[in-house]
Amino acid sequence: MDGEEEKEEKIVVVADDRPWNGMDLLPLDILIAILSRLPVTSLIQFKRTSHAGRDLIAHPLLIQAFHNWVSDSNPCLNFFGDYSQLYFLGCDYPKIYSRTALRFERTFYSSLSDMVGCCNGLLCVSCHLNSGESAIRSLEIYNPFVGDPVAIRPEPANRFSNLREVFGFGFHPITRESKVVRIVYYAKILKLEGRAKCRLTEKAFQVFTLGTGEWRDKENIPKRLGLRPPEALVEGSLHWVVVADEGFYYAIVSFQLADEVFEEIPHPPCQSLVSSRYSLSVLNGCLSAAGLGETAQFDIWVMKQYKVEDSWKKEYSFVPNVPLGLTMKRDSSASGFMNRVPRVVCDLKNGKILLQYGESTLVSYDPIGNRFKTLEINGQPSFFQAFPFLPSLFSAKATMDLQVSS
Repeated sequence: MDGEEEKEEKIVVVADDRPWNGMDLLPLDILIAILSRLPVTSLIQFKRTSHAGRDLIAHPLLIQAFHNWVSDSNPCLNFFGDYSQLYFLGCDYPKIYSRTALRFERTFYSSLSDMVGCCNGLLCVSCHLNSGESAIRSLEIYNPFVGDPVAIRPEPANRFSNLREVFGFGFHPITRESKVVRIVYYAKILKLEGRAKCRLTEKAFQVFTLGTGEWRDKENIPKRLGLRPPEALVEGSLHWVVVADEGFYYAIVSFQLADEVFEEIPHPPCQSLVSSRYSLSVLNGCLSAAGLGETAQFDIWVMKQYKVEDSWKKEYSFVPNVPLGLTMKRDSSASGFMNRVPRVVCDLKNGKILLQYGESTLVSYDPIGNRFKTLEINGQPSFFQAFPFLPSLFSAKATMDLQVSS
């Protein structure tokens, strides 16, 4: 096993003084047109050719041209795996299941880290600074291909007691602001006259805008926002599945990053789906909800027009059990084997859907033939969380500096 890890291909961001092999003789606009259509891994290799190559990769025109190009491509995948290690897999190939996952040469503050989210080419990771239920975390925002981490520290813990934290990360395409949200669950102690102390569970909701340097408290928090992080970023809003105030069904709540207000979003018109725990994702840029339907099928609903209740459409429906021929793998769940319903990861340009079963298997679902195919990916971690990611050349540090000056 150790030998295999030593042979593992890695992504390393460095620079040296090797020549450009004549590419420096080309006009800038032609260079940008060529480079913007290369895979991001090739651009990083080009960045290593010389200091001039490094400067060109950081050129604003190339950064924007590359962003425009990848926006119309399949999303890549990042695997947040064993020991908080990050892996990357490009999906713009006919046979992505034969590709190799590349491991980033990047370590976090702690092996006990969680992926908060990714948007606009940036990742947000929360790192535990100490152990225990009251562990405080530090946030790190960075572009794994540029290698420019920016640390964000939440407020001191002495404001709260016995706290638990949940984070979310989002970007608004109109305001061009990146924001982190923080939900803090803590114990508030009241001493009533003649009676023992009463412990009441409270929560706070805070927002951090990159570049501002401060956390802001928000009011009117939904009563049952839950302990899970937001699952989908659509139309500049983060979305949660929550238990409705009546306690009889699940609902969808959004937090608009521009106006910073909460709103309940119409749920799919399926009684059994809204009466059970379901998950959210983004398919073709639209909000999607997936879970067990009325006939025990795994139903995937898509909201074709945002916030319009009648636009919900059941796009896919299939048996949620482990596909025939799929190798059973043990996971960390109590059941021992991976036989739970899948999680929707993303959709591809060829119409297929990527699903993750348990913590160790990625599956491609072809809705036309109702076929499943296990993706055998070289170098993937034993246990992982897969999430879609559009690579970029944006710098987290430059993004914060830009928002400070704007």
